[in-house]
Amino acid sequence: MNESFTADDQLLVTPEEAARRLSVGRTTIYELMASGELQSVNIGRCRRVPVSSLSLFVNRLIGDAVVGQSRSGASIEPAPGIRNSLA
Repeated sequence: MNESFTADDQLLVTPEEAARRLSVGRTTIYELMASGELQSVNIGRCRRVPVSSLSLFVNRLIGDAVVGQSRSGASIEPAPGIRNSLA
């Protein structure tokens, strides 16, 4: 069974790859995992981040920004290609 997977097919990524995808440092990813803000799983001795957790984390940040902006009367639009879970 030789299946080739592209980056879009991956279910789990390393913390380093998660950091690249979010454009943050590796230490930030480990801090987010330790605080519970970003879900991760252990497979043996390896730590992996579900790609779905990255999307949920970003959507939560967008939601927080929308709530903060609505209090000030301004509006915010999600970036193109980002699904808004509040809709």
